[in-house]
Amino acid sequence: MGDAITMVAMAEDPEWVRDVSETFTTVLLRNLDAVMATGIEPDGLWIYGDMAFNHATFCSPRMYRELIWPDHKRLADWAHAHRMKMIFHTDGNVNAVLDLYADAGFDALQPLEAKARMDLRTLGPKYGDRLTFFGNVNVMVLMTNDRAKIEAEVRAKLAAGMATKSYLYHSDHSVPPQVSWETYQFLIRVLDQYGRYD
Repeated sequence: MGDAITMVAMAEDPEWVRDVSETFTTVLLRNLDAVMATGIEPDGLWIYGDMAFNHATFCSPRMYRELIWPDHKRLADWAHAHRMKMIFHTDGNVNAVLDLYADAGFDALQPLEAKARMDLRTLGPKYGDRLTFFGNVNVMVLMTNDRAKIEAEVRAKLAAGMATKSYLYHSDHSVPPQVSWETYQFLIRVLDQYGRYD
C-alpha cells in the first residue's frame, strides 16, 4: 500500500485500514500456525513494522490504538501462547506509543534510534520492568571511529540498560560503511569488557 496511501486512508477510510490490518494479521497467523504444525520450534517472533520518523509516529497514538494496535496485540498473544517472546522493530521516535507497546505485550523493542530522540537512559528506568530494549548505540558516534567517544557511548548505554537487566546490545541502525572493521572490533572488545551481567 505504501506510506502515503496508508496514512491518508487512516484519516479518510479507517474501516478499510482496520480490515487490511485484521486480514493481513489473520493470514500471517495462519501461516505461522502452519509452520508450527511441521514441528519447528522458533525461539521468538520478530515483527518489522517501521511506524515513525525522526520526530513522531506516522499516525497519532489514538489512530494506532484504534486501527493497528489490536492486531499487534494478537501477534504478541500468539507468540506468548507458543512460549515465545516477541521483538518489535521500528525506526524513528515512538516515545508516544511505548505504553501501548507494553500493553500489547511486546517483550522487546529494537533498534531505539538515538538520532530520533530515543534514549535508553530515559527509557530504561521508566519501562525496564515492562520492555526489554535492544539497541540505541548511536551509529553517528560509531562513524567518528573515535575510540574514546565510542567507548563512552557504549558504556553509557550498557549501564542504563543493564540497571534493569533488560537490555540487549545493538546499534541504533544499520552499521554504515564509514565504521571501519578495526573500530567495530574495538566496539566488540568494549562490549566484552563491560557488557556482562553479574
